[in-house]
Amino acid sequence: MAKGQHTAKNIGRNTKNLLNYPRAGVSGWTRFLPSIRVLVVGGLSLVIALCVAFAIGYAATDIPEPNLEATGQTSTIYYSDGKTPIGQYKVEDRKSVEIDEISEPMQKAAIAAEDTSFYENRGISIKGLSRAVVGVATNKYAGGGSTITQQYVKNFYLTNEHSLDRKVKEMFISLKIDQQQSKDEILANYLNTIYLGRRSYGIEVASQNYFDKPASELNVSESALLAAMIQRPGAADPSDNPEAYQDRFDYVVKNMVDEGFITEEQAAKVEMPEVRKQNKESSLSGQKGYMWDFVRREALRKLDIDEAQLDRGGYNIVTTFDKDRMKAAEQAIKTLPQDQPEGMQAGLVSIDPDNGGIEAFYGGKNYLDQAFNASTQSHVQAGSTFKPFALVAGLENGVRLTDSYPGASPTTLNNDGTPWTVNNFGGSSYGPVSLLKATQSSINTAYAALNVQIGTDKTIDAATRAGVSPACTEREIKAGDTGGCTLDMSAANPSTVLGTPSVKPLDMASAYATFAANGVHHETHSIKTIHQGAEDKEVFKAETKGKRVFDKAVGAETSYALSQVVQGGSGSYAQNLGRPAAGKTGTTNENKAAWFSGYTPNLATSVVLYREVDGKSVSIGSFGGRGEVTGGSFPVQVWTDYMQKALQGEKVEQFPARGELPDKPKPKNSNPAPAPKPEPKAPAGSNDGSDGDEEEEPKAPIETPKDDGDKNKDSDGDEKGKEEGSKDGSDDSKDSEGSADGSNDDPPKDDPPKDDPPKDDPPKDDPPKDDGAEGGLPVKPPKSPGDNG
Repeated sequence: MAKGQHTAKNIGRNTKNLLNYPRAGVSGWTRFLPSIRVLVVGGLSLVIALCVAFAIGYAATDIPEPNLEATGQTSTIYYSDGKTPIGQYKVEDRKSVEIDEISEPMQKAAIAAEDTSFYENRGISIKGLSRAVVGVATNKYAGGGSTITQQYVKNFYLTNEHSLDRKVKEMFISLKIDQQQSKDEILANYLNTIYLGRRSYGIEVASQNYFDKPASELNVSESALLAAMIQRPGAADPSDNPEAYQDRFDYVVKNMVDEGFITEEQAAKVEMPEVRKQNKESSLSGQKGYMWDFVRREALRKLDIDEAQLDRGGYNIVTTFDKDRMKAAEQAIKTLPQDQPEGMQAGLVSIDPDNGGIEAFYGGKNYLDQAFNASTQSHVQAGSTFKPFALVAGLENGVRLTDSYPGASPTTLNNDGTPWTVNNFGGSSYGPVSLLKATQSSINTAYAALNVQIGTDKTIDAATRAGVSPACTEREIKAGDTGGCTLDMSAANPSTVLGTPSVKPLDMASAYATFAANGVHHETHSIKTIHQGAEDKEVFKAETKGKRVFDKAVGAETSYALSQVVQGGSGSYAQNLGRPAAGKTGTTNENKAAWFSGYTPNLATSVVLYREVDGKSVSIGSFGGRGEVTGGSFPVQVWTDYMQKALQGEKVEQFPARGELPDKPKPKNSNPAPAPKPEPKAPAGSNDGSDGDEEEEPKAPIETPKDDGDKNKDSDGDEKGKEEGSKDGSDDSKDSEGSADGSNDDPPKDDPPKDDPPKDDPPKDDPPKDDGAEGGLPVKPPKSPGDNG
């Protein structure tokens, strides 16, 4: 090798690379550890790259035009025709004021609540941004941590979108705003754009709405409350529920002390201020206000937006409410006698079983006088309208309408080894009765025995599948958050089958709509579609595809049984509808509520009457010439009146034909009906002692349900609806209540048993009583479909 070449090779070996990586002169794996030079160069490079990126981002980000919500585009809601307006969601009033027109306590309270470093920071919070980046990356972003400047930028220029891109834009715009505006200007702009409930945008409007005074006169306690509401303005109205803001209120006052805005002595005197009641605009009078409020709540959930975005978002919302049916519902309620006792409430909910849309409801006499919606927000003990869920559960588990159950009153049942004594309404006593007869005449003892046989858990399961909200948890009850659940619905209480759960009328209408749809449940909703902006972009469309929750044959059998309630049972007055109908009456213990829930194949409606005085449920008592109001009296009358008008011009539809029920092993009945005593046959043509007008239990042929009879309601289009197993016997034998044991359909005339449950009854709640066939109104001659005469 040439000398020159050898020298060059040695020089190359002894020369270190720029970063000295891998490290020269170090042996083993440690030579791959970065040297201080690598760390310094790498760190400087990262800093330079970030600075360059920041500079580019800052220069490239312009302050945009105010967002759509900030410009205040009105949102409008329409009836189902999409043309007739119901009302609007809009900025009721907006008035911007200068900083010197906002009291100093209010300025300090906002800073104490939202950004204690406001006067020191440059418009952004590095800590808050870091938390937001991690939250967005992990999909656990909970908000908070933004400076007042950032919140102002989000409210006025951007949106509430939870994305990294939005947070980056927010940061750059906030930095620019902080450079262009003084702190006082930023604080004033922020307080002029925040939403504080009651459709109040800005501190001046909120001050007038809550305290009837200008913002310049707000004191420390009033300012602390408004500042506490910034974070959750729609949580509650402080005039009704100030406790909802108490913790945040205390937090604001404490921070004001910590920041030196007030002294501890001043803070000790600060109490939750008195708030004026909300004024409601006249355009929301009558039923419009109830629709306005219900749709508003649903839109906020479906769009996942806040009230400020809805009021200023320019949405066009088409509802499911039918204008004519809404009018018919109000007119039907007005047919009730006018001598109603104090605290009387009426609810009516009507649902299209084909899609779950709410066609009509009755919330109360006037939204402006009572904003509480009796149909969608109240919880009322269900009474015997709950029995059909046990019927469904029984049919799913091998029970048949011809099965026999005890009808005597009182009857002591074996409830898993514990005696349980049950009474029928008014002490009416029967002999052994079939399940069909028990349904037709609403016999408590028979249904209690059925419930013991199949289990209360199965009854509750059928109810929740049909559309009844799940039972309230202890946490929900403690928090008072019971709007989406059912009270007192426990599998440990066998009286559940007799209607001890307190349900919302909306839920009961939804469940009976599932019966009307032959076992297909649709999500209950009041909004069809929502479009936004000048381009009319569709941002929401209701899901109307149903889910099969009951077998087709079970659905048909249930409708057949409930149709007999109308044909010859406690709901006989509904025959005046003049078309096929099914339903169930319900009257609760102590006569505190009376129901009729019923349906045709194309419309389901629940009607309830109840009474509350000083927030407590009390007996309806006597009115309208009746000593006792039952489900078979005024409720079925209102139901029939409404349905006649609502179905005028609609096609008369038949219920699906009965068919082959699921072949399941029947649970053992530990409470069989006593065998009837043998009765000698009377000679042909002789008088057997009957009054000659007792009807035998109805008979009907059994057929396999056809798919076209389901009106394509089932989302599982390929289901045949056929189950293997034996058919339910169609030759329903006559009940033995007319046998020689002396029991019959009429209540005993001498010393009838009392309706109060005995002391050894295990359930704590008194089981609701129900009106039997005697509790209803007389049946008028049936009217032809659509006849309103």
